[in-house]
Amino acid sequence: MTAAGQNRERSTEPSPSTRSTVTGRLFRTAFFLYLAAAIAITGALVAETYLCARADLERELSIHRRALERTLSGPLWSLDRDEIAEIAAATAGLPEIVGIVIRDHNRTGEFARAGDVPDQPSAEAEPRDRPGDGIALSFPVDYSHAVGQTRVGFVTLFTSEMVVLERVRWHIALLVLAALLKTAILWFIFKRVGRSILVRPLAALVDATRRTGFDKLEPVEFDAATARAAAGTEIETLRSTFNDMIGQLRRSRDALSVLNTELEARVGERTRELEARTAEASAATARVEQARRQAAAALEEAERAARAKAEFLALVGHELRTPLNSVLGFSELIQRQVSTRQDDVNPAQIASYAGSIHESGTQLLTLITDILDLSRIEAGRMEVTPEWIDTAATTRTVVEMMRDPATKRRLSLECLVKPDLPMLKVDPRRYRQMLMNLLSNALKYTEPGGEIRIDGYRRPDGWLEIVVADTGVGMPASDIAIALEPFGRAGDPTTRRLAGAGLGLPLVARMMQLHGGRLAIESAINAGTRVMLRFPPNSVRDE
Repeated sequence: MTAAGQNRERSTEPSPSTRSTVTGRLFRTAFFLYLAAAIAITGALVAETYLCARADLERELSIHRRALERTLSGPLWSLDRDEIAEIAAATAGLPEIVGIVIRDHNRTGEFARAGDVPDQPSAEAEPRDRPGDGIALSFPVDYSHAVGQTRVGFVTLFTSEMVVLERVRWHIALLVLAALLKTAILWFIFKRVGRSILVRPLAALVDATRRTGFDKLEPVEFDAATARAAAGTEIETLRSTFNDMIGQLRRSRDALSVLNTELEARVGERTRELEARTAEASAATARVEQARRQAAAALEEAERAARAKAEFLALVGHELRTPLNSVLGFSELIQRQVSTRQDDVNPAQIASYAGSIHESGTQLLTLITDILDLSRIEAGRMEVTPEWIDTAATTRTVVEMMRDPATKRRLSLECLVKPDLPMLKVDPRRYRQMLMNLLSNALKYTEPGGEIRIDGYRRPDGWLEIVVADTGVGMPASDIAIALEPFGRAGDPTTRRLAGAGLGLPLVARMMQLHGGRLAIESAINAGTRVMLRFPPNSVRDE
């Protein structure tokens, strides 16, 4: 057989699911129905054979009855027991009789017994079935004489079911064998004929249906044997209908493929158009958003500049007017005292006025200097001249310069910088200016009786940190960014009423940037403020 033929043979083999769900159930149902009918018919035939054999046995017993009535009448009349016993023995030797009992006419005495006789046999006159004992026939024996007939005894004949079965066993065996042979032949016919007519065509259809898909639409073709078996049947009609459906599906698939190709082309073209328009819209949106952000930033910058300008003018005007009023007022007082009589001049009072004028002038000079320094830093024109300084000595010098103002405000000013603090490479003047600004802020925002401490140490990462800490009013952490803005005034309205233009911390922060360092602030309301000047490792040297 060729490989193609083997493939066709395998393709027409019924799959387990097909056989179990369709033809298997059909074959089993038909076979079991036939088997039940065969069993019923065979049983009926066996019963008929048995009953016929039993009837024949009963007829034979009736013949023996008539013979024994003639044979036993004389011996029973003459009471010849020996002859009665011989007749009984001869009768019991017959193949269809298993036992015999001969009694007197009153059934009280027994003349003879031979063969297999059950206990207490029945004395009925007609034959009947005795369960477990076979068939028994009891009849009277009459003696005929000149006067008439006289009953001289009773005879009971016994036979066994085995006698009946022995007669019919071969007949029953032949019936059963014939039934089994017919059943086997019918099963073979069902299997072969059903396989060729129903199973193979259905299996081919089922396999074709399973293989059917959008990309695989193949018609069903039977092999020669299957085609001959299915010719003119519903299976052939089903195959033709299935093939017609496959043909329609192929045409529909081809048409759908053409439509799908056209639709994909249209969708692709539409998608490209939408992508182009989306890109244009996104670009336009981006430009609009950028313009909006630029406008918002410009507006915010303008508003911030306007606020800064207003705050600057207000603060600078206040800071300038205050020392100028002091200068003018004390100058006028000195002028009045000098223009009066010489005896009324008080040198101590004039010196006090002159000191106030000097303090106001110094405050005014500091403000103007801070404004100029901040302007130079913002313009990028401030230059620093770093050099190695004794960090501890320079720091203590600044602290001593601020001790008198601290004493006047009843504040404790303590310098905790150790003499062995590493040297620092900074601009000396800017370093002193930064420390003085930080100490001035601490003096300004610390209540009398408070403490101000300045300390320095080298961090594990190599940075040198100078810390100015106070116990003043402090400020919220959210206001630290405001305090680092030029003219920024952080804190509550109470602290904002204190003197100051808001330039100290911004100047220190920008000067630290010029030195490559950082400014850090830690503060909380009513918990004081810690300001840290952190210098990079390349600006630190151990001596």
